[in-house]
Amino acid sequence: MRDCIVCESAAHTGQYCRITGQDYLRCEQCGLIYVDNILPAEQLYKAYSGGFIKSYRRKLFAPFRKLHHYLNFTQGMIRARKIIDFTTGLIGGQVGEPLQYMDIGCNRGYLLSVSHERGWNPHGVELVPELMAPFLNTYPQYRSQVFSKRFEDVHEKYINTDYFDVITAIDVVEHFDDVIAILSRIHAILKPGGIVILQTPDAGCERSQAERCQWGALKPLEHLHLFNAQNLETLVYHVGFSDYRFYDAFEEADGNFVAVLRK
Repeated sequence: MRDCIVCESAAHTGQYCRITGQDYLRCEQCGLIYVDNILPAEQLYKAYSGGFIKSYRRKLFAPFRKLHHYLNFTQGMIRARKIIDFTTGLIGGQVGEPLQYMDIGCNRGYLLSVSHERGWNPHGVELVPELMAPFLNTYPQYRSQVFSKRFEDVHEKYINTDYFDVITAIDVVEHFDDVIAILSRIHAILKPGGIVILQTPDAGCERSQAERCQWGALKPLEHLHLFNAQNLETLVYHVGFSDYRFYDAFEEADGNFVAVLRK
C-alpha cells in the first residue's frame, strides 16, 4: 500500500474505491484520495491521446488547422479570459516589461492566446502535440516556447532562473505522479513574489462524499492524487510557498476549487 504523500505514511490509509481495475486509497488523517499503483508513463499517456482513432484524426488534420477552427473556440476563449482576468486582478496589472507566463497542461492554448492579447510572453507545456498544433499555426513566433513534453522534462530549461511571474496549472495537479517534486520545480522557476494558480477537483466537496465511487473525478489513469484545500495547503507549505489562498472554481465540474500560491 503506497504512502500518503501528505502524511508520509500509510498508517491511516485504507482502500476507498476500485475503478476499472485500479485501487484508490484514502488517507483518513488528511483526506487525500490517491491511486495505489501508478502505471508507467507510457500507459498513462494513452488516456490523454484519446485512443488510436482520435489520435490519428488529430495527427491528420492538426497541421492544417488554426486555433479558431476548433468547434468550441468561442467558449474556450471566454473561459480563458475569465482566468486571465482573475490573474490580472491578483498581480495588480503590472506595467513595464511583459509578464513572463507559463501554462502547464495548456491543452489547445486558449490561455496562451489570451495572454498574448494582453501583451504577456507566453510559454506552454502540453503532452499531446496535436492539441497545440493549431495554436502554433496561429502564433508561430512561440514555437520555441511551447513544449510537447512532460513538465519534468522542460523545467531544466528554466531551473534556478526565477523566470516566471505567473504559472497556471488548470485541472492539472491531480495528474502529477510525483506531486512534491513537480511543485518544487514549479517553485524553483518562479520569481520571488510570483504566483501559481491551480484548479483541481475537491476531494472534500459534497459531491465527492455523496457520490463516492461514482464521483466523476475518479479516473485512475488520469487523476492520480485528489486533494482538499487542507491537505493541499499542508503540501505547498512544505514545498516552500510563502502564501496560499483558496478561491471558488472557474467552473464547478467535479466540485473544483482554485488555489493561488505565492513564492
